[in-house]
Amino acid sequence: MVIKAAIFDFNGTLFWDSDINYKAWYNCIKRWLNTTYTLEQYALLNGRTTYETLEKVFSKKLSKNEIENLSYEKDKEYLKVMKEEKDKISLATGVESLLKQLIENNIYIAIATSAPPSLMREYEKIFKLSRYFKKENIIASDGTIASKPDPAIYIKAIKTLNVKPENCIVFEDTKSGIISASRANIHKIIAINSIGSDIKTTANLKETNFYINNFDEINIKDLL
Repeated sequence: MVIKAAIFDFNGTLFWDSDINYKAWYNCIKRWLNTTYTLEQYALLNGRTTYETLEKVFSKKLSKNEIENLSYEKDKEYLKVMKEEKDKISLATGVESLLKQLIENNIYIAIATSAPPSLMREYEKIFKLSRYFKKENIIASDGTIASKPDPAIYIKAIKTLNVKPENCIVFEDTKSGIISASRANIHKIIAINSIGSDIKTTANLKETNFYINNFDEINIKDLL
């Protein structure tokens, strides 16, 4: 199999932000519902869009207006926490070197994420993602794309890159993300053992080829 494209999830894959995201949800849920959310409960939200997470948290169907307002508040809280941690954050270990090598070897690259476009624009400012990714190749969840494990976002990424699924490799940190990529007929899937990930589950999925602890463990020659 010839690899022509590499597609990356973002949160928990390119950017290990489990602690930041948990703090943001914890603060918001405490404010909204006057209750606390455990790490175990938070782990069950992995791979969901913000919209779906909100309905899960509130245990009911929410109106479009409610979702928009709550999403804005949560993203604002997330950015607040992230700015408080700004001196500690960076892209995942080894990933910038890998991205440069992929580009040098004419491998197309894209992001397929459940994060909303507004948040991805903030990440662009912080991490200068345009150094590596074309704007059109950052596929975010705008509310019209079904969330993982539905394959929609990976199908869109494949079409955007104009490649065949069998010529793609995917990097993911969640069960739902791995299943999403597999359902898009991508057969080369690598699980990321990021902080907060459930590597015992993801590494043992039949859809997973193997797992890595960080991107320094990837040899570009093994992908070509």
